[in-house]
Amino acid sequence: MRPSYRSDIDGLRAIAVLLVIAFHAFPNSVRGGFVGVDVFFVISGFLITSIICQAQRGGDFSFRTFYARRINRIFPALALVLITCAVAGWFLLFPVDYRDAGKAIGFGAAFLSNLALLHDAGYFEASSELNPLLHLWSLGVEEQFYLLWPPVIVLAWRWPRGALIAALAILVASFAANIVLTPINPLAAFYLPVTRFWELMTGCVLAIATNAGPGRDISSIAALATARALFERHAAAIRAVCAWLGLGLLSVGAALISNDRGFPGWWATLPVLGAALLIFAGPSPWVNRHLLGNRPMVYVGLISYPLYLWHWPLLAAIRILRFGEEPPPLMKAIAILVAFALAHLTWRFIEPPFRARPSRRKTAAAFAAVAIAGMAGAGIYAASGFPSRFGPETQRLTGDLVEEAKTSFRSGHCFFEGTAQFEPQCDDDAPADAPRVVLWGDSHAAHLYPGLRAVQQADGGFRLSQYNTTACPPILGFASVKSPFCRANNDIVHARLKQLKPDTVILVAREWSNYDWDNRQAGESEGLIRATLAELRAIGVRRIVVVGMFPSWRTPPRRILAQYYRARAAGLAAPEAIPLRDVPPRLSTSEAEGNEALRRFFEAEGVAFVSPTPSFCDAQGCLLGVPGDSGTPIVFDGSHLTPEASVYFVRQRAREILGR
Repeated sequence: MRPSYRSDIDGLRAIAVLLVIAFHAFPNSVRGGFVGVDVFFVISGFLITSIICQAQRGGDFSFRTFYARRINRIFPALALVLITCAVAGWFLLFPVDYRDAGKAIGFGAAFLSNLALLHDAGYFEASSELNPLLHLWSLGVEEQFYLLWPPVIVLAWRWPRGALIAALAILVASFAANIVLTPINPLAAFYLPVTRFWELMTGCVLAIATNAGPGRDISSIAALATARALFERHAAAIRAVCAWLGLGLLSVGAALISNDRGFPGWWATLPVLGAALLIFAGPSPWVNRHLLGNRPMVYVGLISYPLYLWHWPLLAAIRILRFGEEPPPLMKAIAILVAFALAHLTWRFIEPPFRARPSRRKTAAAFAAVAIAGMAGAGIYAASGFPSRFGPETQRLTGDLVEEAKTSFRSGHCFFEGTAQFEPQCDDDAPADAPRVVLWGDSHAAHLYPGLRAVQQADGGFRLSQYNTTACPPILGFASVKSPFCRANNDIVHARLKQLKPDTVILVAREWSNYDWDNRQAGESEGLIRATLAELRAIGVRRIVVVGMFPSWRTPPRRILAQYYRARAAGLAAPEAIPLRDVPPRLSTSEAEGNEALRRFFEAEGVAFVSPTPSFCDAQGCLLGVPGDSGTPIVFDGSHLTPEASVYFVRQRAREILGR
């Protein structure tokens, strides 16, 4: 037995998918559009639990039938998108990107994308905008729910209101985990099923309360008799109020929530309660009949699943083709239209054969298609993205520069993305009588270590210590929601400095005044910086050097260089010397003006200041490759130096940085 069809729920699906698409296409304009996923979670919880409750009431629930229907509903369109991404990636993606896409395909087919994304999340990981299957994380959460919840509700069904109690218990526990974890580890709270299940369980509770049957739903509780009678007398008015209130909560959530707030946390209650109220209101209120239930909204809701699957790979593809640059609005609008067309074709021709007249053979075929796609993804990953598709120059440029950089920056030893445990090797004590130089700061300090180490090994004139933490400027007392470990890590560095009493401290930060500060008041950042400088002098530091902001490239240089080699191999570019400079308008900014402002501030404080700008940029643009090298990119992402570029920079500016 299946629940009766409600067109307004398809309309609610339409709102959810349109919000997500708008956010993905125009993130700066529709900042809270990602709450559409939360709406999907509530709908899924409601519909799946309604199916189970009605089958249980009829005494004909079957796990085999339930999961076969889920496979027939979800797998065909997913297999098509995964296989399309695997084929398109062969032609569009460089080896490392194709390798990562293969990994995403494999985990997407296994419905573990959310856990894979959480595991791989890191400061230097590839931009999410270039991951064509990033959006499958939500599908992973839903499938994990589909595996865990049906056995629980079937078991709990043995007792009156057992299903309701189980649903409420899971909802409360999951919501509590969400509230506790969001401020501590927002990324884990975003991706983990344990912190997301409460959203699905909200729909489950609503379904149980209305579909469980006599003696089992919430309406049978004697203490609620008065409320039940009141509702029955004013049902139409109450449902109308719930519909408008639900629409209002959903609208407020989409307008106020943004990805720089702690999410899910308390903020997620806005879209979740909004969706629940709209579902509870039923199909009769004006909002549900005319806004959600009109024909265009219902149509978008019907194709919402394939539309969700198709839209993000297309938006990611045009960003990849433009080397990570944000496409113009018209190009994104065309991609969305193509997504609608593909979604319609998928809904019209791919899904019906599996959903109409289902059979074991069709279910097996759908399952096999996703399994084959997953194995293809695993093969792509195992083959490292098939680098043999490209020439040797391109292979070198598109290799895993991130892992190389992590090693040279001593990530996990002297450079941390979380709580620091600086190892003894962070303090080089040879030669014993040489002055000590300390490198303190964020990732832009870490990328100077290879250069400083090369100079040290060349002349042996100083001892070198390294204390680096991502997104953590070398400012005592700095605190940030996005860098909760920063204050503690800097306190550790402070204690080390008092013990070592170094001769020179090199301070480096990506941005000195624009970091995310907690409760920052006007002038507070400058005050903390001055206090830090004063403390360093009190410790006995003879020389303080600040290295300014490094240039940032909107398009990573290695993508420009690799595309040049690809075009040259295809006969589309002249076999001349590789381009050395990236000229405007590709150049994002040289940070020259910001560095001059920093120079004025720090020199007024009696601190030596080194601007990196002249080493990399001039009136013609900024370097793409390391001078004198055979084309090694200056940076491996947008602003972090490759080890070779670090050596180039420090050697060129050693006198200013080291005072020698």
